[in-house]
Amino acid sequence: MMAKRMIVAALLSAGLLIGVPAPGTAAGTPIVVAQVDNPISSFFRQLFNPRQRQGAPRRGADPSQPAPPAAGQPRRQAQPQPQRQRRPQRQRRAPAAQAQSQPAAVEKDEDASQVVVFGDFFASGLRDGLEEAFHETSSIAISGRSNASSGLVRDDYFDWPAEMQSFLENEDRQIDVAIVMIGGNDRQPLRGGGVDHAPRSDEWRELYAQRVDTVIELFLSEQIPVYWVSLPPVQSSGLNQGYATFNDIYRERAQRAGIVYIDIWNSFVDEDGNFAMRGPDINGEDRQLRTDDGLRFTGSGNRKLAHFVARELRRDIESDGALTAALPQGPVGPQPFEPGEEEAETGIGQVVALTGAPAQAMGLAGGPEPSPEPPDDSAYYRVVILGEATEREPSPQRADDFSWPRQGADAGDR
Repeated sequence: MMAKRMIVAALLSAGLLIGVPAPGTAAGTPIVVAQVDNPISSFFRQLFNPRQRQGAPRRGADPSQPAPPAAGQPRRQAQPQPQRQRRPQRQRRAPAAQAQSQPAAVEKDEDASQVVVFGDFFASGLRDGLEEAFHETSSIAISGRSNASSGLVRDDYFDWPAEMQSFLENEDRQIDVAIVMIGGNDRQPLRGGGVDHAPRSDEWRELYAQRVDTVIELFLSEQIPVYWVSLPPVQSSGLNQGYATFNDIYRERAQRAGIVYIDIWNSFVDEDGNFAMRGPDINGEDRQLRTDDGLRFTGSGNRKLAHFVARELRRDIESDGALTAALPQGPVGPQPFEPGEEEAETGIGQVVALTGAPAQAMGLAGGPEPSPEPPDDSAYYRVVILGEATEREPSPQRADDFSWPRQGADAGDR
């Protein structure tokens, strides 16, 4: 503190000496002095306001203007600042100018096979995926008739058998193959006989199977092949149990009717068999296949779903659009056992051959040649088809030797 007071006193004395006129100067004559900053005020500004440095813009000064030069320095002429050239903004490409992710769809042939997808919101996504799968195939045309909130249970809201019947009765209809994917909204009571039956109950299963049979029969009666697609796994455990039950019914009724059943369940689960939100797409890349609600499919998911259906279609539709899918000939698949009168009386059932060719027809629909039959003179035909006994006597003690007492047996064994 003592040193600061001595410095201040010295500076004050120097200031007083500056104010005295120099010798030889007339009194009252103004002295021309260069306009410089007062050293005292500058000192105090530096002492008590160290943040404000010389050359910094003063308060109220325009920061865009250059600061005045320091005391004793010549003023510099302002140099013109070179203007910065702005980079031209990149124009955004119009959507039409962007590169397309896939080739343009080809024009369909006049005689292309017409594939129609029926069902709920799952069927709508499947149709989109199939259109993408066959957009370069001129021999297969995809269309669809779907109602997102429909099903086979609430026929009071949307009656699918009546809708399909109306479509098939239209003279201008275009359909060669029917694909059905439905059931996403059917986990609800089913009314029958004036009573609401709980989902998955025995009565519910029986009524639901009848409605599935009705849909299948509508197309088979018009000689239209049917592909029934299973429901996929979903995130909700309750819906998953219901969908699994529905798939069991679809599979059983499809086998009985002899139509194609496409099971896609295992294609959308993880290694542990649980629901998977993500997974490999048709190119093997990891993609999100399901939407955030854990129910519907994304675009990649619909394309993967369509892959398994398209595989079956390509197998049954040739490159020129000719349909080679076989229609069922009579009852197929497991049938309920209905014994005849003789079987009911005797208890002896029908003889089933463990070897040899089956006698039922195995040809394709519209085939020119009938199915081959076993020769009339073969032992298989005489024993299995005609039920005649063999001419040769059974060897003693063989399994078919029913003589009594047995020949060659000891008396103690009789």
